[in-house]
Amino acid sequence: MIHQLGKREILIIKHLINAKKPLSSDVLGVILGASPKTIRNSMAFVGEILKMAGGAKIISKTGSGYVIEVFDENEFRVFMQTFNAKYLDAYWIPTNSSARVTYIIRRLLMIEAYLKMDQLKDELYISRVTLTKDLREVRNILKTYHLKLEHRAKYGLKIKGKESHFRVALVDYLDVDEDSSSADSNEDLSLYKRDPRVITETLIKLLVNHKISISTNSLRKLAKLIIVSEYRNDKGHHIILSKHEMLNIASKDEYEAAKALFETLSFTDWSDEEIAFIAIFIISRRNIMKNEPFSVHQEAQYLEYSRQILAHIQVELGVDFRDYEGFDVELAKHLRGMTYRIRYGFEKRDVGILESKGSNPAFEYAVIASRWLSEQLGVDVQETEIVFLSYRFYMHFRFISFRKKMNILVVLSNGKNASDLFIHELYANFGKYIDTAEAAEFYEIPYFEVGGYDCILTDIPAVQFNVPIEVKRVNYFFTDQDNAKLKRYFTHTQINSRNFIECFDEKLYFTDLDLDDKHEIIKFLYGKITSLYEVDSAALKYLLKRESLSSSERGNSVAIPHTLVPAAKHPIIAIGVLKRPMIWDKEVCQLVMLVINGREELAPFLSLSIAKSATGNIGFVYDLIKSERFDAVKEIITAYVDSMEF
Repeated sequence: MIHQLGKREILIIKHLINAKKPLSSDVLGVILGASPKTIRNSMAFVGEILKMAGGAKIISKTGSGYVIEVFDENEFRVFMQTFNAKYLDAYWIPTNSSARVTYIIRRLLMIEAYLKMDQLKDELYISRVTLTKDLREVRNILKTYHLKLEHRAKYGLKIKGKESHFRVALVDYLDVDEDSSSADSNEDLSLYKRDPRVITETLIKLLVNHKISISTNSLRKLAKLIIVSEYRNDKGHHIILSKHEMLNIASKDEYEAAKALFETLSFTDWSDEEIAFIAIFIISRRNIMKNEPFSVHQEAQYLEYSRQILAHIQVELGVDFRDYEGFDVELAKHLRGMTYRIRYGFEKRDVGILESKGSNPAFEYAVIASRWLSEQLGVDVQETEIVFLSYRFYMHFRFISFRKKMNILVVLSNGKNASDLFIHELYANFGKYIDTAEAAEFYEIPYFEVGGYDCILTDIPAVQFNVPIEVKRVNYFFTDQDNAKLKRYFTHTQINSRNFIECFDEKLYFTDLDLDDKHEIIKFLYGKITSLYEVDSAALKYLLKRESLSSSERGNSVAIPHTLVPAAKHPIIAIGVLKRPMIWDKEVCQLVMLVINGREELAPFLSLSIAKSATGNIGFVYDLIKSERFDAVKEIITAYVDSMEF
């Protein structure tokens, strides 16, 4: 019954699952842009679904809110597996019109002639106004496949574009949804001239023999692409590649695998271009793992791309990747497949965008890298590809997060003699964050120059120290609580709530903003910042460029537009609370934090990262939206940042 859930119900389930405490209808209403009454009605429906199919129920706790209570662990686990597979990584969770949009796209992809709008109206039992609205979304979706919807008077509607792009779209819209039926399912079945299972089994053997690895999802798509290609080829729609492209593809290992596949399956009348087309897909989805051979000579172009991207990031942000041996080669491996995907329209679409924008700068590094690559290739990079590239940077995030390791002074109640083991354990657990760790006696502190240290670690009450640096009290033998406290400190507390509060200004706090266009909101907040602070003249361009590359909406009714690179001496954050919720891009938004990244932050995008982390907490967002005074906002930010685990 999961397919019966609408967008609001799906988001309610996601929030309840992730919540650490009960959520009220007021909180959920603000975050989802609905009234508390609407939330309560949806909650009743969610409760019925969970009871019938999920092995759980919704409990309403007086004065607190709603929680999920599981009464059948096995049934709930099955429900969650299905729910996660269907919705957890979805960026834009379908609305009620999505079924019609899917139907229209599939209809247009399967039909050879023009399709009249009146025919679609009759098939879907909808008005012309509703159909026009649905067609607007159809056009948006087709654009991501590099296809256009043409409308000719007296003829009707027809999809136009390259044959390769047409096939990619048909692969994604081929199957009837497992929970639904469709009027044109018989047309879909006509595509299956061969058993997909036989094709898949053949593919597995050939890929293993050629030592080529692709993901399970890519394997499934490849089998469908072969089915679609045979169908389209029989219809007289052929792939056309240039001689230069053919020479390039024919020299690749993946071409030999594709050629062997067609021979094994006894395909007839297939051109070299058709074989090369399948080879391109394999190249675009191939996984080249860390320990797999990668010829930097044969693939010199991608290694050069990689090094130029890393040099570009160093110029823009001051982050130097040269210390991380092999990262340029690992990035080159990713760029090989990515370049083929964006050149030939095989973009990754099975990634979760909102989840991946996350709280660390990896996504921002990927945005900068993608912008550079886009300019080199003369091809736009879609947001899902930026997300996929961010995974590559995320693996190195902990190494590139902070420019400076810390100097620690250890002061123990048992004196210096007890410090050796303590310092040994400190290095063993947190060595990558520490430059030096030295010991001192407590009585020496008044005469000790502590300015060269970042922190004192001690088992003595912190109040006994009168020093200008932070003092952290821990046990001599680290407990789990000590380890968690130190991990938080070393990984993120180089900026604390006091530092973060300095990014805000009461004159840059606005409530009841009567605006409903994201560009107007950005320009308004930017104008207020520049009236008070000195920022780079290109800062607005950076803001709008960043927004065009990837929407700054975060979910939870939040958008955080920000500059692509540092544009002021210190970070500046303006807060705007909208009078009414609006759709920023595809998500509801009422709280806007506009961030001008600073050149003198301890690490690039550090304040932006804190803002992203904080707004991932729906309680924090609700409190900010409901606040009416800047003093209250400061208290909320301080409390949440001090309690956050980054």
